[in-house]
Amino acid sequence: MKGTAFGGGATERGKTQGRVELTQLVAFGVADGDYAVDIMRIKEIINPVPVTPMPKAPPFIEGVIELRGAILPLVDVRKRFDLSPTAPTRATKILIVSVDLGEQRIIVGLIVDRVSEPLRVPKSEIKPAPRLSISERAFFTGVVGHHGKMLMVLDVDALLSSAEKLTLSGMAGGGGSGGAAGG
Repeated sequence: MKGTAFGGGATERGKTQGRVELTQLVAFGVADGDYAVDIMRIKEIINPVPVTPMPKAPPFIEGVIELRGAILPLVDVRKRFDLSPTAPTRATKILIVSVDLGEQRIIVGLIVDRVSEPLRVPKSEIKPAPRLSISERAFFTGVVGHHGKMLMVLDVDALLSSAEKLTLSGMAGGGGSGGAAGG
């Protein structure tokens, strides 16, 4: 009754007009690098589990894991980035992510050295990834500054080539019925 319901109307309009579109990311680290991935691509984050090696798999594929009855291929992000492998530590995590495979998605585990925090950053603050080389740039959609660090924003779909995605789809059991066998 003191007019509080009507007060601040101009401020509210200002908030609506100046609304900032936020992107939610999860920050993680591999070696000395700091990275982030769109939170909407992450299904869950788990501690390391026993891995079954897969013969003739690409070198960055650690093998497969079983997660609640599903068989998931496991990508070692260190190896994918051509960094030297290390033994897992207490901070090592597996990001369970969805990867686009044309008309369907496959679920893949990404081994990372550490997961730090979820972030909310204005979309406008994510700058295009620098063009270092054609292959390097393909892994990242952009760069964002956060707490004095530069985070490379990982493009989960670009982490694997089309042929590698098909290989992983086969490792995961094909991912469903009705898929085209010939590609």
